[in-house]
Amino acid sequence: NYYESVVSAQKGLDTTQAFFRAFLVPGLYHCSGGPGPTAFGTAGDPPDAQNDADHNILRALQRWVEEGKAPEKVIATKYAQGDKAKGVVLQRPLCVYPQVAMYRGAGDINDASNFSCAAPK
Repeated sequence: NYYESVVSAQKGLDTTQAFFRAFLVPGLYHCSGGPGPTAFGTAGDPPDAQNDADHNILRALQRWVEEGKAPEKVIATKYAQGDKAKGVVLQRPLCVYPQVAMYRGAGDINDASNFSCAAPK
């Protein structure tokens, strides 16, 4: 609701997204953990989690501020038992709101590259 109120006050999504973007995280509990991909630069990430702007929301913000490249998506990871050493269970793109991750219809459903960000139908 808050984001939608900002879009309304700014008179449009494009104007708002020039300075403010929201990313929803399906499967994330209130603050941390949950059944979804919850590692994307948060305090609960395992040590040595992927730390580039494509996988870390804080690095994506840094790139936006320092290089002017606004994030369109950030890849979130679910590690087995929350431990990077035990491997990746799945990855999904976190898309800039109001877009959502949509399965392309082919390939491993646990691989983020088989999803694209699109407006919900």
